[in-house]
Amino acid sequence: MPPGRPEIPLDPRAPFADFASGLRALRAASSKTYQQISEEVFYRVSTLSGAAGGRRLPSLEVTLAYVRACGGEAGEWTQRWEDARRRRRRSQKVAS
Repeated sequence: MPPGRPEIPLDPRAPFADFASGLRALRAASSKTYQQISEEVFYRVSTLSGAAGGRRLPSLEVTLAYVRACGGEAGEWTQRWEDARRRRRRSQKVAS
């Protein structure tokens, strides 16, 4: 893990835990801190860490900025984001 404050462990029951886990793995592979990513993409550290928190789906714009800064593939992550959004919509329909 890059230096800095340790991340709070993901709750596997969080609605977007799988998505967040993927973002965290991408960041770990890049060896970048949230501060380094923030300086590169001009989003706040809190926005970036929230994107990898699993509680909510970050915007596509934040997701792609995070992914690009960590060397990920934008097309793959756009698809992952769209899949997560569809799952959320389906679960909201079931709940109502």
